[in-house]
Amino acid sequence: MTVLHFTFATIAYYILHSLLAANGVKAGLGRLLPVRYYRLAYNVLATLLLAALIALYFLVEKKPLWPLNKLLVFGGAVLCIMGVSWVVRAFKKYDVGEFTGLEQLRTGQQPVHTKLVVRGLNGRVRHPLYFGSLLLVWGALCLLQNDAALAFSMISTIYLIIGSRLEEEKLVAQFGKAYQKYQREVPMLVPRRWI
Repeated sequence: MTVLHFTFATIAYYILHSLLAANGVKAGLGRLLPVRYYRLAYNVLATLLLAALIALYFLVEKKPLWPLNKLLVFGGAVLCIMGVSWVVRAFKKYDVGEFTGLEQLRTGQQPVHTKLVVRGLNGRVRHPLYFGSLLLVWGALCLLQNDAALAFSMISTIYLIIGSRLEEEKLVAQFGKAYQKYQREVPMLVPRRWI
């Protein structure tokens, strides 16, 4: 198994992840899978496929990028801790039941959001979960320092940038001028203040 296989598997994972999140695909699959199950099924599938991708990482024959750099290992650990911290703090502003799909399973309804949340970490960066994820993938690269980790970090970064823009199109359609004002005032992926 080569890094090229792992790279293609990572790209395929992100393409499938985005396709299944697209409104048109959701609507089409909604005829096969009732709305109450969609989000939960989406998250279970994403988790299983991510676990398979991680397992594939361990099967890949990796090459070090350079001799092991202990300073980078320390920096990577710091980035990973910061990333986990951002993700945990960001989740405090989300409805975990809704995010996982358990709320939709319980009610049988899609959630309706009428209020734009711009406080907390959302007041520092429009996509705090994505920012935390960026810290994690680049921290992992600093820890692992190999070609497979580099491929994963680069593809993940591209995916998170594209995913942010696609999500923003939905949010502008939903919240209109309020979201456009928010876009002008708050950075998309990298906060001006981190704490």
